[in-house]
Amino acid sequence: MRLFGLLAAVVLTCMLAPPVHAADDKEEQELNRKDAIDRVIQSHDFTMVLGAGRLYLKQRALVAARRLLGQWGREAELGMGWNWDAPAFQRAEAVLLKDVSALMARRFENTVWVKETWSEYLSNNFDGEEADVIATHFQTEGGQLQRKLLDWYMGEMVLFTYTFSDRIDYEMKGSEQEMLQLQKAAQERIPVEDIEFSSKYPDAFNFVSRDPGLKYLKLMAIPLTGALIRHIDAVSNEIETDLKGRRAQVQPFIDEFKSTRK
Repeated sequence: MRLFGLLAAVVLTCMLAPPVHAADDKEEQELNRKDAIDRVIQSHDFTMVLGAGRLYLKQRALVAARRLLGQWGREAELGMGWNWDAPAFQRAEAVLLKDVSALMARRFENTVWVKETWSEYLSNNFDGEEADVIATHFQTEGGQLQRKLLDWYMGEMVLFTYTFSDRIDYEMKGSEQEMLQLQKAAQERIPVEDIEFSSKYPDAFNFVSRDPGLKYLKLMAIPLTGALIRHIDAVSNEIETDLKGRRAQVQPFIDEFKSTRK
């Protein structure tokens, strides 16, 4: 009886305890899934998205800085001469924009936010096998060309969103450098039409005609692009909030300008 009880306890313990190899397999599958997702992200070029976002943020910073300087000038009764043509105004703006550059370096120029956003959306929508199919395809000749096209259109979509909503001014003084950088990046990446593409790269054509390629294309086109735009908008709001608290830093320039009018 004692032997029977011992055997029963062993059997019950084995039944309740999860198999070690099953846990190991699950962990390995998750590692493989993460690796596949990382390979998908690493294959992408964020230059166009970052260029469009950088131009938008620089212009939003300029608009906010000039509006605040104008407001603070009116409060100090500086008169109509307090504008961008005044050297003191320009120096005050430069101080504010230096602070903006530091904020953007933390919240935008560091591409960790892009990769984390990309990873989140991939993790929520693709298993390891699907992610591996996408990553492997983007290593082929046709897949690389296709990926470049997708990156181009994503960048164009971000730029179009801000242009269509009149939040980018292509003639704004002060954002010339960002505009030139974006134009140069765009020119280097303009898609070249190839009417024989589908016949030369049938795998690329098949990739976007069925899942997981079709699902990935849809993910990039709307949800993922939208998430990137929301982050850029959030940084824009942070910039304006940050600038509102920096009057003390430009007060010396306000005082300087006021002294010249006495």
